[in-house]
Amino acid sequence: MRHGSFARSSILVYGQDTIHSLVQSTVISQVETLLENNKIEDAVDLANNFASGQALDSDEAETLEYIHQIIAFALFSQTRFVDAAPHFLAGALDPRILISYFPELSRPLFTDDEEADMYDGVAKRMPIEANVDDLSEYLNLSNPPSHPCLPDHAPLPLSDTPAPDSPTPLPLRNYSPHLPPSTREALAAQEIHKILREEAIVMIKSVLQGFKGQGKYKQQEVTDTALTILFARSGDTTSLISHLESANSTSLSAVEPVLLETGEVGALCTLLRARGDEGRVMEIWKGLVEGRYSDSSVSNPLSNMFALLESKQGRDRAMLRKWGVWLTARDSERGLMLLMSTKRSVKEKDREEDLTVLSELQQLHPIAARKFLEWLVIVRRRDDAELHAQLVQACIDELLECLQDESTLKLWRAKFTSYTSQSSQKNALSPSSTQLQRPQSSFLAYFVSTAPDSPSKRARLKALFALQALSGYNAEIVKSQIVASGFDKVLGLEVALLDGKMGMHRTALRALALTLRDPVSAETYARTGGIVVPVEVVEACGMGEWGALFAAKGGPGILEREKSSEGKGELVRMLLEVYMEDGEPRQTTRLLSSQAASLDAVDVIPLVPPDWPLSSLSPFLTHSFRRTLHAKHEGQIIKAICAAQNSKVFEGSYLVFREQGAIIEEADDDEDGDGEPESFNEKDGLAEKIALHLQDQRRSEVDVADLHPRVSNGEEVDVR
Repeated sequence: MRHGSFARSSILVYGQDTIHSLVQSTVISQVETLLENNKIEDAVDLANNFASGQALDSDEAETLEYIHQIIAFALFSQTRFVDAAPHFLAGALDPRILISYFPELSRPLFTDDEEADMYDGVAKRMPIEANVDDLSEYLNLSNPPSHPCLPDHAPLPLSDTPAPDSPTPLPLRNYSPHLPPSTREALAAQEIHKILREEAIVMIKSVLQGFKGQGKYKQQEVTDTALTILFARSGDTTSLISHLESANSTSLSAVEPVLLETGEVGALCTLLRARGDEGRVMEIWKGLVEGRYSDSSVSNPLSNMFALLESKQGRDRAMLRKWGVWLTARDSERGLMLLMSTKRSVKEKDREEDLTVLSELQQLHPIAARKFLEWLVIVRRRDDAELHAQLVQACIDELLECLQDESTLKLWRAKFTSYTSQSSQKNALSPSSTQLQRPQSSFLAYFVSTAPDSPSKRARLKALFALQALSGYNAEIVKSQIVASGFDKVLGLEVALLDGKMGMHRTALRALALTLRDPVSAETYARTGGIVVPVEVVEACGMGEWGALFAAKGGPGILEREKSSEGKGELVRMLLEVYMEDGEPRQTTRLLSSQAASLDAVDVIPLVPPDWPLSSLSPFLTHSFRRTLHAKHEGQIIKAICAAQNSKVFEGSYLVFREQGAIIEEADDDEDGDGEPESFNEKDGLAEKIALHLQDQRRSEVDVADLHPRVSNGEEVDVR
């Protein structure tokens, strides 16, 4: 039979009104008596003897916890904090009770109505001071000179006699008012207070680390939060990071202000990322970049922000939209890569989002905004007139800015002069010469091949490509901008292109053929219906994205596609008139030879000046007559083939026509005068009769030619 843990007695003394029992003192009574006599070490030995050598039941375990708790508070009251720590752990004290003595921990954790369960006897032995700071001002020192907390120069108490009202006979109370000017302000007392405070922090750390992961959720939350605050305030970053990276229940709202105040921003980011609050992490890293926060453990917060967004791989568009522009303003290259990595559609919502991003970039980083605009139009193929106009204007502004550089302006003027002079020398042909030479390259190809690679060269090429490929911009305004800058002669090719955009084809052709001396571009313009920059030249420039835009079929690049053959013929004739007006026999002869298919001899002959030799027109007339004769013979052949085919079909259906005979249909007698006229066509309804006849022939297994042969598209040919 197992007996309870209460004291047992075999002697009872009965009185008139009472019963007395002779029992042995309980362990609790013995420990309390020892503590009242300040024999703490004896009380500790008694508690250890009680716990050793036997298995404790639940009542005995509670008794042992109670004993350790009262011993702990006895040591705690005497500011022997380090000695009290293991007894707090062994007594399984609610950590909230101990934390309540540390205002810096309790204020962010506890509310005014916070409660915790504890033994009544323990509550009576708790210090009456509100916190450890007040407790440290009453230095409970049994042997002041040898106390481990005291420095060697600590003052001695004025008397070895205990105070009359002291509950314990040995401890000597405070030094006040004998330390001038007061205990709080005396240097020796302040140093003692500092030492005791450090020991109290060591105690609370060890106790909380022992309690970590134990108790209910509320106790775990208080323990983890208090540890976080302690590590942060002590500057122990390594322990703080290790604590936050492990499983913990730290209250984020309680520790965030403390971590920011102590500069442990990296630790706060670790906690936030563990909780999945990446938006708040980005905000804190932003504060580090802008200098609002400081933490040496976070070496490169800007790179951390890029790495976090790059890990999303464009999946979180909201976060990328929020931070992309801000990051681009600080690192344009990486920021633009982020903005361009997001998958976008052609929906109206995405279009508005792109315009918003572009507008914000234009305010923060104009150069990055120009690159983003170019990506939207060239790569994303945004078919938006507003975006096209902005890109064209951006390219023209950059081009005119490059021409402000005197060296660039001289180089481009030299290229213009060199090209036109070479062209003039090659065109110096004697009137009797009829030799046709291959034309030189276009001015654009010459410029690309001879000008050194530079930002200004690429800026001019981009401007040319944008003017040619895009629509939606006002060509007249752009031209007036170039003319007003005084660079219209150097930018002759661009001005000619703009004239063509405005429909001033004769002016554009005169500029290309006569001013720029560029017959290749002039003929390309006339042949293609207004294109100055062909796809082949763009691809040869090595600017792949622009080349893909020009080569796109039906894409949103809105290229000036080739016009109808009538329009092209009109432009070729217009170019011919320009050459003849200027007296260019060589270029005229070559144009007539190369574009003979687009010209009619009847229209060309009246334009030829009377003094021109007939030999200059011989190649054109020869080609024209040959082409006319070829077309005539080709028509005769086709007509004969059609006639033969019709005859064959008629012969195959003759017998059927003869068997059916003539059919005359008369109008009904009751039909009024407004009806259809009477039909005497014997072929009406013939197709149906022929079909019936063919069915009879098939039944007799006789092969009959099909009177309705089918062509490739499935339609029938009417053989009538």
